[in-house]
Amino acid sequence: MPSPRIPERWILAALTGVFVTSVAAWLAPFGWPFELFAHFRLQLAVAAALLAPALLLARSPRAALLSAALAVAQFAPGAQRLLADEPAPACGGPTFVVVTANVEFNNRDRRQFLAWLAAHPADIVVVQEVTPTWARELDSLADYPHRRIVTREDPYGIAVLSRWPFESLERVDLAGDGIPSLEGIAMVRGQRIHVLGLHARWPILPQLARARDRALLRVAALSRAQSIPTVVAGDLNLTPDSPAFARLLDDSRLRDAFAGRGWQPTWMAGFWPLALRIDHELVSPALCVAHAEVGPDIGSDHRPVIARLRLPHGGLQTG
Repeated sequence: MPSPRIPERWILAALTGVFVTSVAAWLAPFGWPFELFAHFRLQLAVAAALLAPALLLARSPRAALLSAALAVAQFAPGAQRLLADEPAPACGGPTFVVVTANVEFNNRDRRQFLAWLAAHPADIVVVQEVTPTWARELDSLADYPHRRIVTREDPYGIAVLSRWPFESLERVDLAGDGIPSLEGIAMVRGQRIHVLGLHARWPILPQLARARDRALLRVAALSRAQSIPTVVAGDLNLTPDSPAFARLLDDSRLRDAFAGRGWQPTWMAGFWPLALRIDHELVSPALCVAHAEVGPDIGSDHRPVIARLRLPHGGLQTG
């Protein structure tokens, strides 16, 4: 029997890689390390879809059918979230804008973010990876007189800036590992809004994944305890395809502000094979999401996230 042509071997090897990675993604409910593969479901679906016609041309119809089935299986779980909006409550109150941005602690071109923020003003801004140098820049923003900044030399400094006064704004340790988050009550247009800004651990190692999940459990508990609308914003280091993300929404009773708004990656957005949406804004069901989008390149490996939210009429609905 003649040996397969080299291109066919390559295509079959690629299909094997997609198949193995897809199996790992399906095992994501078992936790680390399988969850790491679940974040790339869309990329796996596209890769499998591209391999299917190549396999047909290589006269491997069974492999082509398997590849097509893998594409459907990987795309299907997120299809409704990508294409169909969730039912929204009726909100009659004013709007306010929340921005979250991971500015990258070693980003030396701070002008890009500052210029973008000046052109796209917000009511509340949550900033991650705030170093002392970044803090000096943020402290100079006169449009945000109410702020709390916790600096670090590593990627886990954080700040919350606001046009509106805070009834409270405190540093919290969500995972018990010393990583700071900020939680408080903002008086936005005369209404009390619970705000929680965080940067969860990067789950590349099992102990870091556990720390991230502990933080998310605390986020859910703090949000669930509120009787006022809640906004959670920050780099959560997980995508909507992660089982941990679904658990967070279920446990917290919050909504994803980007649900039904298509695929908008926030990390490595300029490099499609690695592009992921890991920066999020989650809101109480009582709040309406009037608009949500991912911003442009700000010199960081992340892009900012912007959500225009509408308050419930009279502020009487609970979160």
